[in-house]
Amino acid sequence: MPKFDVVSAIEGRKRQLLVEELRKRHELTIGELNQLARGELGPLLRSITIAELMGSAPVSSVSGAARRPAASGQPETRVPRRKPVDSPSSQNKPLRSEVVTRTAAGREAFDEQILAAIKAIGGPASATELQHRVGGTNMQIRSGVNRLIEAGHVTWTGKARGTRYYPA
Repeated sequence: MPKFDVVSAIEGRKRQLLVEELRKRHELTIGELNQLARGELGPLLRSITIAELMGSAPVSSVSGAARRPAASGQPETRVPRRKPVDSPSSQNKPLRSEVVTRTAAGREAFDEQILAAIKAIGGPASATELQHRVGGTNMQIRSGVNRLIEAGHVTWTGKARGTRYYPA
């Protein structure tokens, strides 16, 4: 089996597993799905249809574009998908998602998410990158990172907008 076929089969199985897990978790909210879509499962999650989640359509092992049959008897040609072009102003707006940091338990959970995001990024992580991954406000991110620095879990370099965080 060629390498491409193996990779394609693995991606298809990942997609099927994700649909199965989402079907089991009826308590998930749209906001929680949105959070999932910002992580590494995002591209896979965005390819799943509501019909597949509801069970009224079979779960395909390929993404939506490749799943559609050709309209005529002609062989299907694939057109690469383009990423949506963001306006310069939307690229600078940090993602704001409500995070509870008023309680000690809330802060601890948020700090764990920040630390996991820093580790997942692997290299230098900016506050904006962290905010896009875990949500919260700019101030909540910076406070959380400061708590992690004080605890010895994170190190940093740079100043102001050039500050980058690394796992300790």
